[in-house]
Amino acid sequence: MSNDAHNEASDGPLRHFRAGRRAVLQSLATGVGATVFASVASAAHVHQAAAAAASPADPATTSTADSALLFLDRHAFDTLANLSEQIVPGSRAAKVPEFLDRLLAVESTDSQKRFTQALGAFEREARETHGMPWKALTTEQATALLTKISGQPDSDATRQAFDGIKGAVAETYFSSEIGKKELGWDGNVAFAPPSVCG
Repeated sequence: MSNDAHNEASDGPLRHFRAGRRAVLQSLATGVGATVFASVASAAHVHQAAAAAASPADPATTSTADSALLFLDRHAFDTLANLSEQIVPGSRAAKVPEFLDRLLAVESTDSQKRFTQALGAFEREARETHGMPWKALTTEQATALLTKISGQPDSDATRQAFDGIKGAVAETYFSSEIGKKELGWDGNVAFAPPSVCG
């Protein structure tokens, strides 16, 4: 793989869910298991999703129909939407969950699996702590769990899920027009993506 191709493959908000050979071997050795969201896209679905992602959908259809989702099911999407808003307020207005759903539809199966496992980690925490799905938590319950999870050691699997989702959401948000304006963009200056800043 050339350096240019390697650099392109490591860019973008879902780079947090792309693992090298070492990380895959470590996850197999530690027995990272299946999650609540075990969605696997078929090859036909991925090709359809890639075509749909290339052309924007009608906004009225996108916001009202499950069929507008390209990879995530409704429950996973709603969980991601709640997490996005809780991690970076304004994410719903910037359509971060919709963008990530479209991006996931054309990602590798391994990246899709790691992303759904990360969502599953949040779902598991919510069910173990409160006996309900993440999307049903009150603001206070979600904030307390996010605070707990973010304070875990870096080696903790749920903390790693938090870091991955947070990275994908924040990078997507601050790459959007709304996010760029929040950073001071006035339309006259282009900023480098957050990944360049370190």
